[in-house]
Amino acid sequence: MKKSILSALAIVICLGVISCNGGKTTSDGAKQESDGTKQDADKLKDEKLSSFMLGGIYFIQGYGGQTAVNDMIKTDDPKEIVGNYKELLEFPFKPEDGSADAKRTLKSWWDINDKAGLEKVLEKLKTGDTKNPHKAWDYARLVNNACMGYAAGYLSKDEVEKFVTSTLPLAQKEFKTWDDYYTDFNAGRKVWAGDPSGDKAFEDLSKEITKGNKSIYQILPLN
Repeated sequence: MKKSILSALAIVICLGVISCNGGKTTSDGAKQESDGTKQDADKLKDEKLSSFMLGGIYFIQGYGGQTAVNDMIKTDDPKEIVGNYKELLEFPFKPEDGSADAKRTLKSWWDINDKAGLEKVLEKLKTGDTKNPHKAWDYARLVNNACMGYAAGYLSKDEVEKFVTSTLPLAQKEFKTWDDYYTDFNAGRKVWAGDPSGDKAFEDLSKEITKGNKSIYQILPLN
């Protein structure tokens, strides 16, 4: 993943997109409102965002990690946090932010040079037709590559959504929770790297990404 694409996005989001109304009160009425918000949070559902969350570890790492993302989000309201993450995770790479970078990344890491080549790789990752038995690793890379493909101009938004939303039910069937999903992702990453220690930043994030009140993985469960 090219951080040059995400770094510009992170600055824009931090300066102008993220909601900043996270004030708290201490009255009994406020407490009741807070309790009601928690009940509402249990009912929150956004399948489109959940689909992009399959590759969220790449995007969050690009923004500087979970702590950096937490600092960007200036609210404790679950509904507003969902809105913040929609800005962060849905189509994080855009053509105007680095089409050439996206094309170079896909070519360098995947030998992808056009739409047909990208679609072939995405189908392979979706069906599990790889040497790595860890499906979460494949699904995460599928979402990341599909988003890169949009930035590169190989896929439209509708085409990206078709790939990622059709992958979500596969992940839901395979894994009960996001913790299970990212445990499998980390195991797959280690197999791919051929090094048990692997990339410590991603290993740490795979364990941190589902923790904390501002984690979207706490607010929108996998199942």
